[in-house]
Amino acid sequence: MKLTRRTILKGSGGLTMSLPWLEINAENKKKIKRPPRLAFLFAPNGVNEHKWDPKVNNGSMELSPILKPLENLKSQVDVFKNLYHEGSIQPGGHFPKTANFLSGVHINRTTGKDIKAGTTIDQIVAQKYGQQAPLPSIELGIEPTRTGISVATGYTMVYGGHISCSNPTSPVPKEIYPGLAFDRLFNNQSVNKSLTSVLDQVKDDSKTLMKQLGAEDKIRLDSFFTSVRSLEKRITSSLNKPKEQQYRPPKHLRPEDGIPADIRDHIKIMLDLIVLSFQMNRTNIASFMYGNSVSGKNFSFIDGVHGGFHEISHHTKNKKKLDMYWKINRYIISTFAAMLHQMDEIKEGDRSLLDNSFVLFGSGLRDGIKHSPIDLPILLAGKGRQNITRGQHRVYKPKTPLCNLLLGILQASGIEQEKFNYAKEAII
Repeated sequence: MKLTRRTILKGSGGLTMSLPWLEINAENKKKIKRPPRLAFLFAPNGVNEHKWDPKVNNGSMELSPILKPLENLKSQVDVFKNLYHEGSIQPGGHFPKTANFLSGVHINRTTGKDIKAGTTIDQIVAQKYGQQAPLPSIELGIEPTRTGISVATGYTMVYGGHISCSNPTSPVPKEIYPGLAFDRLFNNQSVNKSLTSVLDQVKDDSKTLMKQLGAEDKIRLDSFFTSVRSLEKRITSSLNKPKEQQYRPPKHLRPEDGIPADIRDHIKIMLDLIVLSFQMNRTNIASFMYGNSVSGKNFSFIDGVHGGFHEISHHTKNKKKLDMYWKINRYIISTFAAMLHQMDEIKEGDRSLLDNSFVLFGSGLRDGIKHSPIDLPILLAGKGRQNITRGQHRVYKPKTPLCNLLLGILQASGIEQEKFNYAKEAII
């Protein structure tokens, strides 16, 4: 087997497995100018604004109760203040503020026949650099997109199920089934859905490869294989199946299709799939939705929380609801923190996967009950292959366009443009 920058392991049914960063082909990689990996994470329903903003004491950022799970990664994350989307200053509740999260454009009010949004930042980068990876981009979520019209707002609910658009009239569908998303990472499209583990299918190639690797690369690749095997098992074990169907033969099988029974498993698996896709260089661009507009997901596994997320976000300043609200926000941030920690642990030469990425987290609303796109809750982690200092509470003038930050990410990704919708100047 000849090792190249794009060495892959091949299996039956067209299955392919891209490799993580290895020392043996590091010299080849250094000669290739690659864009940073980009991940965009969207949380619905805003945040409890009283528990969001950090404080700065003697130049050091003190994280708020919601952001506390990021404490060990504080030096890797910036918290932004006073960013907003000018295109969201319009009636319509949640829906238009979801559809324009990654573009900032004014969303056309429609019943669904004449959808008009804007080409989003992730798809702009995908259209330029998509050919550098097997998948131009990957879009994931945990809730199916709803159709029909919101009686309260007159907007199609399709807007609330997408944050990615390849052009103004074409939202990019998201995958909510972990097994199917897993298949995409390995080009696994055989008719029998590959009844064996992907690792079993590439074992001949992997044995040949192992003979060529040094000790450190062998450890790195073995760890990678272990994480793939673990993810396969977790996808299947998370599904809600009758007890008589829970027994599995004592061999490794392809992950089954289905929705995890527990939202915690669903979120964790989807975020792990993004990390794996980046580690394998399967794609450079990913997005994930923690839920659709007005998501009513139940987070009752959190102590003291009961009821649907959207209902809780409409707290009417009720103390009990506000308390549940920030606890849900904190849980979501804890999953974001776990993803960043995982990326930080994956080394690519003298940098980490997180160092080579930008990971943007945010919501299209400040507070769920106000439906306001002013002072959006926005975080940015990673250095995007650049020498950037993070760990700051970055306070801007009121109504600074979020598009400024999106433009900065575009430029840092090698996109040569001076404007992005309402942007006035690039920040990164």
